Amino acid sequence: MSNYEVKKINAMSIVKNFPIVFGILGAVIGIFTFFLFPTEIARNLSFGARLLSWLIFVILYTLIMVAGLMLISWLYNWVVGKVGGVVIGLEQTED
Repeated sequence: MSNYEVKKINAMSIVKNFPIVFGILGAVIGIFTFFLFPTEIARNLSFGARLLSWLIFVILYTLIMVAGLMLISWLYNWVVGKVGGVVIGLEQTED
């Protein structure tokens, strides 16, 4: 078994991959919030207003989640510089 230490998280890999995941997750949450089980405020909106609210929700949700991940990766990189990284044991398998 080989041990490897994670010393840095590249923020660009987060910006490249996670917005797609958070966009899909935000779309699903928004469908539940605005269409399937609408809140009291959403229930009183027209279909066009609900659709616009859903779109704005998906965009804001994605932006906020990516910004949070960027902050977490920066914080992780800062802490790793002070105390050391996470050690992961990897073992090669045969296919």
